[in-house]
Amino acid sequence: MADNAFKSFAFVITKTASAYRSLLAKTFALKGYGEITPDYWIVLEQLWIEDNLSLGLLANKTHKDPASISRIIEGMAKKGLVKKVKDASDSRFSNVVLTKKGTELQDKILPIVDEFYTEATRGLNPIEVKELVRMLEHVFTNTNRE
Repeated sequence: MADNAFKSFAFVITKTASAYRSLLAKTFALKGYGEITPDYWIVLEQLWIEDNLSLGLLANKTHKDPASISRIIEGMAKKGLVKKVKDASDSRFSNVVLTKKGTELQDKILPIVDEFYTEATRGLNPIEVKELVRMLEHVFTNTNRE
């Protein structure tokens, strides 16, 4: 790939991710949910799908490193969105569970995210959005080798 094309690709991916996170945070704040950061949203989304996850599994599902997910969970716990509970099968470990407040946010936050998604993909038809997601997942897979 030509040097300019590589710089352009890297620049577009980086600026898009940054703008998306920034506008999502601003949107939450404008709708009265300024305590919800994009990182909190990612964790909430996973816990709404499957609650009571270990920190390791949550880190894996959100593609966050263990130190980052620990900081995120601590912040969410301070805001009353989640709590840590001892794992039923091994009390040396803790799992993350939603609080009532964290659970109740789902019905309030999902419409905001849906509206945000609609605005972010304005001008793209559903097939283009599906293809964009497929291509980004492909790039992610290629760059997430450990």
